[in-house]
Amino acid sequence: RNVSKIIIGKPLRPAWKDRIFGNFVDEVIRLSGEIDVYVIRGQAEPGPRTSSSPVRPPTDWTGYLASLAIVALGTGLGSLVRPYLEPSNLIMIYLLGVMIAAIRWGRGAAVLGSLFSVLAFDFFFVPPFYTFAVADTQYLITFAVMLLVALVISHFTSLIQRQAQTARHLQRRTESLRALSGQLAGTRGAEMLLSIAVRHAEEIFESQVRGLMPDEQGQLVIVAGPQGGPIPDAKERSVAQWAFDLGQVAGWGTETLPYVGALYVPLLGLEGPVGALEVRPQDPQRLFSPEQMRLLDAIAKQVALALEVDRLEKSTLKAQLDMETEQMRSSLLSSVTHDFQTPLAAVLGSASSILEIGPNLSLADIRGLVENIYDEAERLSRLINNLLKVTKLESGALALHKELQPLEELVGSALNRLERRLTQRHLHISLPEDLPMAPMDGPLVEQVFLNLLENALKYTPEGTPLSIAAQARDNELEVEVADQGPGLPGEDLENIFEMYYRGSAKNSQNGYGLGLAICKAIVRAHGGRIWADNLPGGGAAFRFTLPLAADDTP
Repeated sequence: RNVSKIIIGKPLRPAWKDRIFGNFVDEVIRLSGEIDVYVIRGQAEPGPRTSSSPVRPPTDWTGYLASLAIVALGTGLGSLVRPYLEPSNLIMIYLLGVMIAAIRWGRGAAVLGSLFSVLAFDFFFVPPFYTFAVADTQYLITFAVMLLVALVISHFTSLIQRQAQTARHLQRRTESLRALSGQLAGTRGAEMLLSIAVRHAEEIFESQVRGLMPDEQGQLVIVAGPQGGPIPDAKERSVAQWAFDLGQVAGWGTETLPYVGALYVPLLGLEGPVGALEVRPQDPQRLFSPEQMRLLDAIAKQVALALEVDRLEKSTLKAQLDMETEQMRSSLLSSVTHDFQTPLAAVLGSASSILEIGPNLSLADIRGLVENIYDEAERLSRLINNLLKVTKLESGALALHKELQPLEELVGSALNRLERRLTQRHLHISLPEDLPMAPMDGPLVEQVFLNLLENALKYTPEGTPLSIAAQARDNELEVEVADQGPGLPGEDLENIFEMYYRGSAKNSQNGYGLGLAICKAIVRAHGGRIWADNLPGGGAAFRFTLPLAADDTP
């Protein structure tokens, strides 16, 4: 019970020993539960079974009977044309029949046809008729030459047939590998790659095929083919694991662990096995030919290479993402360091002025310094809040709490928070009275308005008018925050919502490159869109949409 694996190795050849040994293995597996039992017999290379091989199917006598029928047919035809042809010409009829038998049913049927052709020719067409006696000894030479020619014809015809069959097999193998290679090259993902390999292998080998890959504990599980999950049978699970761990073919039809009904072929990558194929023939008595085994090995190598490429691409992508993340962290640290210093310097300067020369300052001067401290502290708070939000949005930790809310309340709340900064601006608001409510996370959508308005205040001259408008269109709310400033450079229209992008304008260094990126993330989380346009009369417009509830569409 304390043993994790039992490894038994001893070459066993006689059939009765194989049966005893197989029963012993079954009993060990039954008693051991989860113990892995590895049964090692002889060589690990695939090859034909000896005494443990399944019984081969009985000989097909169809070809032999057909060959005899062709001899009978040739005899009947010869009887019809005998008055018109010499006996030597009748031999050609039998030779034609032998060639047909060789082409259609192979060498064995052709040899049988050759022998019976000689006997039939002697019996029916050589005097004395209807006996095997030969009056003229010269016919013995005729019989010998006839038999020799018939055997040569059958041999070369069968040889040509085998060569043609081999050529067809090679063609099918090449076409199969080419089709498989083409599909594997255009596919990514281990499960998809194994599914393609399983489909091709099932068609080629007329077998049930499953793709296996190791889980986090290194145990093989089914990821492609029927019955996903762990391999159900304990004995087959042990054989599959042995083939995977050692990187060698095992199971049905081999000399290694042949006590299961499936053949397990490891998929060997550059750094070791990456998976395995389970091939279970539909006819358990049919053995794979050496050519089929080579084709299966070629398919396994192609699939292993594709899995290895997929793994390397994922590793490369992960490394690239890690590098980009590190660059973003460095960029963020640099940006945050600079942006924190500006408001902190203002706060420290104003506070130190109050502390050092406060008694000598007028009440108005002190109020101005305090207001500066407040403004810069609020600016610093917004920066920290934006950093926290963008971190949560990137990680997916910021959950939406949607409720049906009127857009007017969120606009009003955002304007109240920016009231002091908007005192020098003319603000035009166009919100229809019948504007429907939309399901939204109120604080997050309010943050969108805050960021868009702050962006307009930052990048437009003092006194530039601003406007907010909204309308219901195509089952969604379309909202616009516009200004009459200098507008956006053409290169900024597509990139302005990207994180840390500060724009190409001269005063773009005053921004953090986070506000509009947060707007984009919030709007997308609601299922909407956001974009920017330049207005025909000057200025820029930032527009975003929010989906409406189905029953709230006007």
